[in-house]
Amino acid sequence: MDAGALASASTGVMNSLLAKLSAMVEAEYELLGGTKSDIAFLRNELSSMNALLQKLAAAEKLDVQVQVWRDNIRELSYDIEDCIDMFMLMQKKLNHGDSHSTDTSIKGKTGNFVKMIIGKVKKLWSGFQMANQIHELKARVVEESERRLRYKYDESISVAGKVEIDPRLPALYVEAEKLVGIDGPMQNLMDWLMKDGSTQQQLRMVSIVGFGGLGKTTLANQVYGKIKSRFDCTAFVPVSRSPIIKKILRDLLTELGSSKSHSSSDDDDERQLINEVRAYLQDKRYLIVVDDIWSTVAWEFMKSALPENKLCSRIITTTRHSDVARSCCSSYEGYIHNIQPLSDQDSSMLFYNRVFQRQSSCPPHLEEVSLSIIKRCHGLPLAINTVASLLANRSNDIDQWEQVRDSMVSGLHSQLVRDILMLSYYDLPHHLKSCFLYLCIFPEDCKIAREKLIWRWIAEGFITNEFGQTLDQTGENYFNDLINRSLIQPIDIMYNGMARACRLHDTVLDLIISLSTEQNFVTVVEGEVFKCPANKIRRLSLLSSFLENDVLQEIMNKCSQVRSLIRFHVAHKEAPHLPIFHSLRVLVLRCTCANLGINNHHIKSIGSSLQLKYLEIGCPSITELPENIGDLQYLQTLDIHGSKIDRLPPTIGNLKNLVRLLVDFNIELPDEIGNLQSLRMLSHAYSHGSVKFLEQLRRLTNLRVLHIRLHGSNELGDHCKWKYQEALELSLTVLGKHGLQSLEIDTNAYSTSRVMDLLWCNATSLRKLCNQSYLSSNIPQGMQCLVNLAHLDIRVTRIKHEDLCILGAIPTLLYAMLTSLEAPAERLTIGRQQFCCLKEFIFRSYGEGGLRMVAEQKAMPRLGSLRLHFRAKETESKTGFEFNFVHLANLEHITATIDCYMATRSRVEAAEATIRNTASIHPGHPTLQIERFREYSMVEGEDRREMVLEVEDSTTYDKGVQQKQSRKRKCCEGVLPY
Repeated sequence: MDAGALASASTGVMNSLLAKLSAMVEAEYELLGGTKSDIAFLRNELSSMNALLQKLAAAEKLDVQVQVWRDNIRELSYDIEDCIDMFMLMQKKLNHGDSHSTDTSIKGKTGNFVKMIIGKVKKLWSGFQMANQIHELKARVVEESERRLRYKYDESISVAGKVEIDPRLPALYVEAEKLVGIDGPMQNLMDWLMKDGSTQQQLRMVSIVGFGGLGKTTLANQVYGKIKSRFDCTAFVPVSRSPIIKKILRDLLTELGSSKSHSSSDDDDERQLINEVRAYLQDKRYLIVVDDIWSTVAWEFMKSALPENKLCSRIITTTRHSDVARSCCSSYEGYIHNIQPLSDQDSSMLFYNRVFQRQSSCPPHLEEVSLSIIKRCHGLPLAINTVASLLANRSNDIDQWEQVRDSMVSGLHSQLVRDILMLSYYDLPHHLKSCFLYLCIFPEDCKIAREKLIWRWIAEGFITNEFGQTLDQTGENYFNDLINRSLIQPIDIMYNGMARACRLHDTVLDLIISLSTEQNFVTVVEGEVFKCPANKIRRLSLLSSFLENDVLQEIMNKCSQVRSLIRFHVAHKEAPHLPIFHSLRVLVLRCTCANLGINNHHIKSIGSSLQLKYLEIGCPSITELPENIGDLQYLQTLDIHGSKIDRLPPTIGNLKNLVRLLVDFNIELPDEIGNLQSLRMLSHAYSHGSVKFLEQLRRLTNLRVLHIRLHGSNELGDHCKWKYQEALELSLTVLGKHGLQSLEIDTNAYSTSRVMDLLWCNATSLRKLCNQSYLSSNIPQGMQCLVNLAHLDIRVTRIKHEDLCILGAIPTLLYAMLTSLEAPAERLTIGRQQFCCLKEFIFRSYGEGGLRMVAEQKAMPRLGSLRLHFRAKETESKTGFEFNFVHLANLEHITATIDCYMATRSRVEAAEATIRNTASIHPGHPTLQIERFREYSMVEGEDRREMVLEVEDSTTYDKGVQQKQSRKRKCCEGVLPY
C-alpha cells in the first residue's frame, strides 16, 4: 500500500489531503461558522473513500461504472487539496504581513492600524471564499458517497494476491549483459560487415528488421561494441517515431567528437548540419548505428548526412518496417537481417536464468507450468524477461504461477507483450505504479537521469517516508525495483553497479502513455493534432513542435491546476503566455534552441507558484531569474545548468528548504548563499576570486556534495591570495568535519597540495574525491585515513611506486583514475593485497618515454576494467613498454589509448604488440580495445621528425587533453539532458 505517499496514480492526492484536512480541523484558523464542521465531514467521508480506492487499486479489472466513480473521486481529491492549499498560503501570507507591522510612531501606529484593518478584511474575504468553495466541494462528496452506497461498489471488488519484493535488493544490472541466443546472429552480421571482397572499399550496411520486443537494438549494440575499435569514428544515434532532425544531427556530431558540435549555432538549419556531418566524415572510416527508424522520410534525411567515401565505412540500422529496411539497403551494398524469435532452448535458458539463476534449479512441481509460460512467450526476449522478472519476485506457489500463465492469452505478438506488461503493472505496489506512469512525461528514446527523476518523484509526493532513510535513498530503491522488474532499462552503469540513467522500451512507453491518459495522470502532447481532454490537466508533457500557438494557448488555459509542466525542444516563434500555476510542483523548461520562444518574461511570475518544489531551466533564451524566486519557500531543487543565466539574485538566500543547487561555472553566486541551511548539493560553483563566497561556504553544514572551481592563484594579489587560501582551507575543514561526502575541485592554476593535507585528517566521510589540479609533491601518506573513499580522481606531476602503495591501502576504493603529467621514471608495480576492492582502474600518463606497469599475485583481485592512456614517443632514456596483468583474476576489459604524437610508426606498433600479448596470455581472455590518438601526427621514422614544424610541450598538451576530457565528461558523464 502507498499509505505514506502524498500522491499516487491509485488514489490521487488523498493521503496528502487527509493530513491537511486534519491539520485544519485542529488548528486555530479563522473560519466562518460551519466551515470547520464541513471540513471535518470531508475528512471523515474521504477517509472511508480512500480505503475503497486502495482496494480498487489492487483489482486488475473493474466494472466501467466503478472506474468512473474512482476517477471522479481522484479528481475531487485534487480539487479539494488545491482549495485548501490556496487558503493556507493566503493565511500564512497575511499573518506574515501582520507580524512585520512594528512602527511605534503616531504616524506608524496609524499606518499599522490601517494595515491591520485591511488584513482583517482580507482574512474575512479569504474565509468567505473558502466557505463557499468548501460548501460546493462537500456537495460533490455527498453525491459521490450516495452513488457508492446506491450501486454497492464495495461488493464488486475482486482483489488478486500480491507478493512483495524487497526494494533494497540491488538492481540486477549484471544480468542485463548476460544475453541469450545472440552469439550466432551477432557473428553473422560481423562477418558480413567485415568480410573481404572486391567491393570492400565501398560503404556497406546492415538493416535489422523485426517487430517490437525481439531485441533489434540489443543485437545492433552488441555488434557495434565488438567492431567499433576498427573505425576512425563511431556513433550510436536513436531516431524514434517523431524525430527532431536538427537534434539528431547535433547529437551525431557530438558523439562523433566533432568540434562543430560545440560551435554550431542553435539556428542552424538541417542542410547546414548535414553539410557539417558530411564534411567531418568525408575522410574518415566511420561506423554509425541509426536505431529505431520508423519512416523512409527519416532515413532519407539521415542518409544524406552519411557520405560514400570509399573508406570501408559501415552503417547499421534497426527498424520495425520492411519497407524502411529495403530503403536503407537500396542505395548501398546492403543486407537485410530479419531478426528471429529465440529458439525453445534459448527461451528456456533466458527464462530460467532470470527466475532461478540456472535451469537445474527449477523445482519439479513448476517445470510443467514453466514450459507452458515459456511457450506462450513465442520467443520474444522482452516478453520472456518481463514475465520472468515478475515470477522471480513471487513465491514458488504453483497456484500463483498458473494464475500468471492463464493471464497470458496467445495471440498477436504485440498484444501478447502488452498483456505481459499489464501483468507486471498490476503486480506493482501502488507507490511504484505512480513512479512508473510518471515516466511517460519524458520524450521517446531519451536518456532519463536517475537523480533528476528521483527528485521529481519527491516533488510530486510519490515517495513514501521509510524509517532510517532519506527520501532520495528511498527513491533509489524505487528506481532499482523498476529495473529488477525489467520495466525500465538501466544505462550508463557505473563501477558500483548503479545506473546513472534509464531508458524505456517504446512498447513500454506506449503502454504507460495509454494508462496515464485513461487515468488522467499525465497528458502528453505530441504530433500535429491535439484535442484538449474533458478533465483538468494535472500533469503536462509538451513535446510537439507542430502545434499552432492558438492551440498551445488553449492547452495553457486548461492548465491552471497543473502539477508538473515539462517542455522539451518545442520550437515556436513565440511561446504562449504561461498562466500563474498555483498548484505547480515541477516545472522543467529545457531546449537547445535560442529561438524556442521562451524568454525571461515567461518566468517573471514564477514566485507566485508557491507550491513549486522542483525548477529546472535549460533554455539559452532565458538569461535571468526574477527577484521573486525567493518566495518559493518549498523549493527543493533549482537546476539552471545549460541556461544563459549569469547571476543569481540575492533573494536566493530566502530558499530555506533548497536541497540541490545546480548551476554553471559562469554564474555568479550571491553572498547570501550561506543562508541556504538545508543545502546538500552545490554543483559547478565558481568562486570568481571571492573570499566572501568561500567564507559563506562554511555555513552550509548540511552540504554533502560540492563541485567547485577555484580561482587561479596567479590572478590574485599576494594579500588576496593569502586570504583566499585561508578562507578555502577553513571552509573545507568545517565542511569535512560536518560530513562532506563528495568533493570535486576544478582548477588548472591553483595548488591544492595543502588542501589535500587538510582533507585526509578532517573529511573522513568522503566517498568521492576528484582533484583536477596537479599535486607538486607526493600523494600524502594520510590519504590512507579516508576509509570511506570509493571514487578517486587525482593528478600528480610524476607518479611514483610509493604513491601506488599509499592509494592501494585505501580499503574501500572501487574506482581510481590516476593521471601523471610526466611519464613514470620507474616500473610501476601493484603489490599483493593492494587495491583489494577496486573494480575500475584508469591510468593516464601524458609524458614522453613509454610505460611499464605490472601487477603481482593477489593484486586488485576484483578489478574488471583497466584503461590505459600513454604516449608512445620515446626519449633519450629509451624507456620501452612492459605490461603484465596475468594475475588480475577478474579482469574482463582492457582499453589502451596510445598517443601517437611525434612517435614513429614502429614505436606505436611495438606498444600495440605489447598490449595485445598481455591480453592474449591472460587466462580470463579479457576483451581488448586499442585506440590511436592523434594518429595523423605519427612519423614514419627518425628522419621525419625534423619535418614536423609544430611541436607541443607536455604542459600545453596536458591543458588540451584536460579540455578534451572535460568536453567528453560533459557529454558522457555530466548532467543528463532530461
